[in-house]
Amino acid sequence: MEKLFWLTGWTYDFTKAALVLLILGLIINYFFYSILIVRGTSMFPNYVDGQVYLIDKVAYITHTPERGDAIAMYFPGEIQKRFIKRIIGLPGEHVVIKDGTVLINGKTLNESYLQPGILTTPDTDRTLQSDEYFAMGDNRVVSSDSRSWGPVPASFIIGRVDFKIIKLPSSSQI
Repeated sequence: MEKLFWLTGWTYDFTKAALVLLILGLIINYFFYSILIVRGTSMFPNYVDGQVYLIDKVAYITHTPERGDAIAMYFPGEIQKRFIKRIIGLPGEHVVIKDGTVLINGKTLNESYLQPGILTTPDTDRTLQSDEYFAMGDNRVVSSDSRSWGPVPASFIIGRVDFKIIKLPSSSQI
């Protein structure tokens, strides 16, 4: 009988602790931080297929996204898919892609995160609204981004990609 009381007491304590940890984890995941697994090669070589990153959801509550930030975002029109892209154009700016070069308000954009020799195509000319961002992948040849589906509404940005947690096997290795 004593063993039964010990076992039920231990089970009750364990269940209580597990429930508190579960609720705390859900609150942190929903409001503060989330996880993003990179799938595909649109951000190669800076973000590689299978890498797991922490998304800071609070970063853009305290300040607005900046040019060059790697962001986690929803695919426009579908909130189930999350992508990682880089912010190129900010609200109100005039983004032009011409002859393989990105121009912001008429000035050439310095993109040190790109591999040398990468040209950006196709030619594009877009003026962003007050709540829109122009986002592109670092691997411009294969990236589906604002060049094809248009600017990203601010409401579609989940947060800033902060730091790598771990590298999982890529989908091509599975």
